[in-house]
Amino acid sequence: MRILIVGAGAVGGYFGSRLAQAGRDVTSACSSSFARKQLRQDGLRIVSPHGDAVITPKVIAAAEIEGTLRLVFPERESLRRWRRR
Repeated sequence: MRILIVGAGAVGGYFGSRLAQAGRDVTSACSSSFARKQLRQDGLRIVSPHGDAVITPKVIAAAEIEGTLRLVFPERESLRRWRRR
């Protein structure tokens, strides 16, 4: 099942990374080219009572979304921006 996380901030990044860590096919759509570059280069570091991890997520720009997705998680800030359009 392909999962898309719209927004790779604190909430989207955490849950997307944990889903990827569990073996799910997760992609994060991130509007910031700087953030995409940093995530691809350094990964996302999670420090948590449930276990620390460094995960390099699949990250794309919103314009690169294609194909069939079974599950989409819109991050709150992304929804707010989309509604203003």
